[in-house]
Amino acid sequence: MKERLHPLQISILIYMIQNGLVLYSLPRLVAENFGTNGWLSIIFIFVFVNINIMMIAIIYKLGKGRSMFEIIEVTVPKWVMVPFYLFIIGVWIGLASMIMSAYIYIYKMMFFPALPASLFIMFFIFLSFQLLRGGIYKMAKAIVVLCAILQPMIFLLFYLIPEFEFARYTTFIFKGETDFFKGALDVYSAFLGFEVSILFFPMVEKKWTKALFIGNFLSTMVYFIITFICFGFFSFAQILNDIFPVMTLFEYTEVAFLTRAENLCFSVLAFKILSIMALYFWGAQQILGNMIKSIKPDFWLFIILTCGLILALIQDSLVDVEKWLKWLSYCGIGIAWALPIFVLCILFIQILRNHKGINNAK
Repeated sequence: MKERLHPLQISILIYMIQNGLVLYSLPRLVAENFGTNGWLSIIFIFVFVNINIMMIAIIYKLGKGRSMFEIIEVTVPKWVMVPFYLFIIGVWIGLASMIMSAYIYIYKMMFFPALPASLFIMFFIFLSFQLLRGGIYKMAKAIVVLCAILQPMIFLLFYLIPEFEFARYTTFIFKGETDFFKGALDVYSAFLGFEVSILFFPMVEKKWTKALFIGNFLSTMVYFIITFICFGFFSFAQILNDIFPVMTLFEYTEVAFLTRAENLCFSVLAFKILSIMALYFWGAQQILGNMIKSIKPDFWLFIILTCGLILALIQDSLVDVEKWLKWLSYCGIGIAWALPIFVLCILFIQILRNHKGINNAK
């Protein structure tokens, strides 16, 4: 019997690919763009992400389990799709590479300022290769284990409750120097990653789509709780002036058996960064494999990881990485919406043609 991804694994994959480095700056992003009580904006973005996920679920249902490529290429010739496929591959490899680079530059700055970033980059690429070479099923099992190692960090938030005060909230909602459109894009980038699930169709058990919503809900809860606590722990001005408020938040954690909790939390975040990289690289590998099926998957893996390595090595600083990451995230949001809408349009055309064919036959 062919192995399938279990819905629980899918929920964890979605949670792990969404909940990355952006978590550490999310309270500042919502404060900058949505103003006072900006933590409420996460609820609105959650609704939009659910609509986005719903489109993927509808594609699976209307397409009757066919892969995205089967649906598209029945109507549109493959050669027409090549530029779009290459664009998606480029954005996904770029996102994986820049997320890794951003994490490495911050980690290096905190712990190993004298060591060259290239050593860390090559190490992460090597670990990604080890995860990817087992295929999606073994990778999913490994990511479930990595998720289990990370989750105890959530309980550190309980140690911050004594310093938490509701008095720091105001009755004014979304007041200040706000920019809702830019804010929506910045916060939406924190939820990116679920769009890779459009490639899961041939690899899943039945009734799996609700796992996407559960994974997204788990990510939202983590974002919501941590951002809410930040607004009750710091003043609004402190959040605005702190690049990584969540890291500062963990600095205040006083645990008898643990010193420098922020260092531990940021170090284990490497597991999530690795999961994000692996899933984006895997998505790129699937599309390349569909474009030219005669070449072995391992060869595509070599090409993808080499591109990811080169992209990461040409960056000189965290500032450059953040610029790339910002624009790649905007492209990623475009893909997350445009790809399901495009596939849905093709499905409706196919349904209309089938319906017309049946009527003509009558």
